[in-house]
Amino acid sequence: MNDVPSTDTARLIARLTGPILAAIGTGLLINNAAYQETALAFLSSPPMIYFSGILAMTAGIAILNVHSRWTRDWRSSVTALGWMLALIGAFRIIAPQFVVYIGAAGFASVRVGFGVLFLALGSFFTLKGYTE
Repeated sequence: MNDVPSTDTARLIARLTGPILAAIGTGLLINNAAYQETALAFLSSPPMIYFSGILAMTAGIAILNVHSRWTRDWRSSVTALGWMLALIGAFRIIAPQFVVYIGAAGFASVRVGFGVLFLALGSFFTLKGYTE
């Protein structure tokens, strides 16, 4: 069995994550008030923080299990996404009280920036997943 992830694996992950990230980014930019309300409800629910940590860490580890390779092309962004999800998930599981602190302090002032970032990442992954 060849343990080197192929471009097809990276493309599949990009096809799955790209549209989701783009939808989140678009939602943040278009429905700012609704996302603000959702974020505040999320931050007031330790079980949601914990559960989202489990989901994020699982997604990150799943990506890393099938694609954990640093290359000199766009596929490294898939590996970086896997690591980011795994670390964010672990942080939410291990230190949920800091998620509340960081989220409450930062979300209100940077949600447009998050919207642009998620839309850009989602568009990038979608483009790479469906056109390469």
